[in-house]
This record gives sequence, C-alpha cells and structure tokens, in this order.
Amino acid sequence: MANLTVGQVLLQVDALLPNQYTAEEKCRWIRQAEGFVWEEVIGLHKGEENAPMATQWDEDTELLVAAPYDELYRYYVEAQIHYTNGEMNRYNNACVAWNNALLTYRDYYCRHHMPRQKVKALHLC
Repeated sequence: MANLTVGQVLLQVDALLPNQYTAEEKCRWIRQAEGFVWEEVIGLHKGEENAPMATQWDEDTELLVAAPYDELYRYYVEAQIHYTNGEMNRYNNACVAWNNALLTYRDYYCRHHMPRQKVKALHLC
C-alpha cells in the first residue's frame, strides 16, 4: 500500500475545510510538517543530518508517514489555515490534534525502530 501523497492531503483539506489558499501555500505547509516528522522522529533514529526530502515536490510526491498515522499532515495544514485566518480557537484545536498525531506517530516509530547508537561500547574504568 502506497503512502499518502501531497495531492491526497490537499483534497482532504479542501473537502473538509473550504479555504481561499493556493495549492502552493498548502504544499509549503505540508512540506513543513514533513520536515517536523523528519527532524523530531525519523532523523533521530537514522542519524542523518539532512532530511531526504524529495527534490521534485508536486501533488504526486509520497509523504513519509503511512496510514493510519498520516492524518497529521491534514491537521497541520488545517492549523495553518486557521492561524492565517486569525481563528485562534480553531487554531488551538487543530494544534492539539497535530501534536497528538505527531506524538502518536513518534511513539509508534520508536517502538518499531532502534535508535541510532552513538557509542559502540561502554568503557568502564
């Protein structure tokens, strides 16, 4: 089963939260969310400095997080829409959903992937 694509996230957001923002703006927000996923979860386990982000970023680009955790992208974009609109109560609610989804994914990822090992062996005096 393929991961969620940028285009699928855009369709979800526009269906659930009609808005006036361009696809480019929403793609930028999705890319930010993807960066958070890499920096806060995956990169810590892989030990790589830079995220292997797709150089070609379009609606067919597959995202890192697979189902059932992939709703975190939608929550992040919704939060950014509410923030930009000045709707602070809705923004706060979307941020809670985003944070919960990111932490749930982080917990799942940590259970299934070994963290990187900085030291090969413990040296005792």
